[in-house]
Amino acid sequence: MSNVISESKAIPKLAQLKEWSVYGLVFLFPIAGIGVRHWFSTIFTLLVLISLWDLVRYWGKRPPLQKQEKVWLWLCAAFFLSFVVSALINGWGHVQSRSLGVDIRYLLVVPLYLMLRQYVYAWRFLLVGLFFTAPYLAGLAYYDVYELGRDRAQGEYSPNIMGPLAALTAFWLLSSWDSLGKIRWVLPLFVISALWATAMTGSRGAFAGVIAMGLVWGWLHLKQSWRWGGVVCVLLIPVGIYHASDSVAFRIDTSVAEATTYFQKLEEGEHYAGSGTAVRFEMWRGGWLVFQDAPVLGVGRGNYTRAVQQYVEQGRLPPEVAQHGHAHNAYVDMLIAGGVVGLVVFLGVLFYPLYYMLKSYRLSPESAIFGILHVTGFAVFSLTDASTFIKGNFVSIFLFGMTIFFSWHVRRVNERSS
Repeated sequence: MSNVISESKAIPKLAQLKEWSVYGLVFLFPIAGIGVRHWFSTIFTLLVLISLWDLVRYWGKRPPLQKQEKVWLWLCAAFFLSFVVSALINGWGHVQSRSLGVDIRYLLVVPLYLMLRQYVYAWRFLLVGLFFTAPYLAGLAYYDVYELGRDRAQGEYSPNIMGPLAALTAFWLLSSWDSLGKIRWVLPLFVISALWATAMTGSRGAFAGVIAMGLVWGWLHLKQSWRWGGVVCVLLIPVGIYHASDSVAFRIDTSVAEATTYFQKLEEGEHYAGSGTAVRFEMWRGGWLVFQDAPVLGVGRGNYTRAVQQYVEQGRLPPEVAQHGHAHNAYVDMLIAGGVVGLVVFLGVLFYPLYYMLKSYRLSPESAIFGILHVTGFAVFSLTDASTFIKGNFVSIFLFGMTIFFSWHVRRVNERSS
């Protein structure tokens, strides 16, 4: 009898420990992820392990998923399946085995979602974590640029991940204005800290993301009489950053000059690849050539270099195109790796939540804005970088954020429409 009583007391304690462990990991995700190398993936993995235990323990006892949740989770699983099928058809090797550790996250997000949707305050713990993340990002940027003398802030990774994360942090915090009450007046300081860190990274993708997210936030969040004024202010922010940061100005001026030269050469009938921007344009053209030869299922993940090499040997592409591991554009990379099937499923994973949140925005604007900005940021970051959806840390950030924001919004919409 005493054993039964002891066991009944232990169960609530275990549940409470699990609850605070989950909330603690959600809180730590942004600041620990950017502060310690590989911790985005580590925290994502820990949450998945807890969710797998949760899945077995509560099998059949969870509240049913809503239609929108089922659609997105099926799209995630389908994306993983398309990767496996394409890799098997095109030959499975070491590269595919290594990529499996990243792409399997699109499947593991299913049990993660089933668990996190039960933690109704997860979004609050994430926001609290972001308040610590913003000044930490600014501190990292200051240390890199002014103490170490680096041209660009990079943190524990590179400017290409620190910049987008700082941009997302700024707009996630900005969107929490209505949820903060009396302490909201300190919010501008944290937002500016994150935006300054973004500028110090010199990331062109993050810079474009700031503009896109700023326009979306202003258009959706501000009252109609303020919208156009907000749009003007958003457009002035990058102008100010351009004049305030020599690194940003140099990279933008260089990109514009390189693009101008590329298209001038193109008019003369030459496929020029004498600069970084020109190489990217040629890589995207190479992606189209690959797609024409493998339109349905592509050439498989990790086979970009091998696929374009044949066109280099034929003289149809410059040699510089084959010196990279991916096409530096997520949409082109998905088209190359998975063909039409892979690209369509990928677009569903990325844009279906955006479609639903825009459609139901009026029912819960305070939750919808987070997911809308999350998708907008990743959609724009992906124009200049494929790492956003093929590298473990980036994939963890996208799926983690989408899980919290999408589940929160679906719950709010159902509560207010019932």
